[in-house]
Amino acid sequence: MTTVVIASYLEEQHVERIRGVGEELRVLYREDLVPPPRWPGDHVGPPGWRRTEEGEREFLAMLGEAEVLYDFPHGLVTELLQAAPKLRWVQGSMAGAGEVAEAAGLLGSDVTVTTASGVYSGPLAEFVMMAILQHVKDLDRLRRDKAEKRWRESHTETLYGKTLCIVGMGNIGRAIAERARPFGVRIVGVKRTVRDGDEAWDYADELHETGNLQRALSGAEYVAVTLPNTPQTERLIDRRAIGAIKEGAYFANVGRGRVVDEGALAEALRDGQLSGAALDVFEEEPLPEESPFWGLPNVIVSPHSTDNVPGLTNELQADLFCENLRRYLAGGPLLNVLDKEMRY
Repeated sequence: MTTVVIASYLEEQHVERIRGVGEELRVLYREDLVPPPRWPGDHVGPPGWRRTEEGEREFLAMLGEAEVLYDFPHGLVTELLQAAPKLRWVQGSMAGAGEVAEAAGLLGSDVTVTTASGVYSGPLAEFVMMAILQHVKDLDRLRRDKAEKRWRESHTETLYGKTLCIVGMGNIGRAIAERARPFGVRIVGVKRTVRDGDEAWDYADELHETGNLQRALSGAEYVAVTLPNTPQTERLIDRRAIGAIKEGAYFANVGRGRVVDEGALAEALRDGQLSGAALDVFEEEPLPEESPFWGLPNVIVSPHSTDNVPGLTNELQADLFCENLRRYLAGGPLLNVLDKEMRY
């Protein structure tokens, strides 16, 4: 018998789907012992939520039986191995699970960690495309003119023939490329290593390794960053990289905030080197009131939630977890296994 503990909120129909994966499964789930969702598909819960003392004892008893965990348990991440001594596999609800796996002490353990990579790619790609389209069509000007009842004929721009540099050609980067290419956009991809036959060639017109980052950035009118935060990617988009971006380019970040030197980015947005930015992630979240991004009119601030789509997120989460459960029970390879050395 394999005991599965569901450690974050899932709708009952998805819990039943998990139970139906195999008769050899024992699935433990208590809705009252996990953070209540702030919206459908939320796995974080409201700030300050805590279990009662009795609820904590009951939840710890469940964790003590867990061989498999769906998601990292709220409030117990740093004590995970102590609380769940039988643990063999954790399926995270996040695409970038390296940081939380490190906090849980799993990087040096034999516990397998799998991520939700791919679940959020479509909505994040739509956010980037929304930002690029509103920029190229000067939506801010149209809104100002409408508010002022001003009929001002002018020219327009087009995405056709523009170059988009995507830094990080994983699931999110490829989803952006798929949506941008039909507009006639040329895709320049950046990834850690580039090989002949690399899948990324199906999505990009040109590929560069991160060692050639500045060259890749220099010819692009649009830049989209999708990278996870790892020791190799932290501050990868530094002052030199930002300085290499083509003047007037538009910048989007849907990866992790720590990948970007935010001070250098704000400076480039203030002095006009960059024409604007769409940011869904930040080095410190929630974004502090003193952050310059709040006051920059050419910046879209999204509170790291543009990928949460009610009705879709948990459907895809359950699809992935059920498929991985079948593979686990059959002794097969799991999808989205975290590379503990690379942390993604």
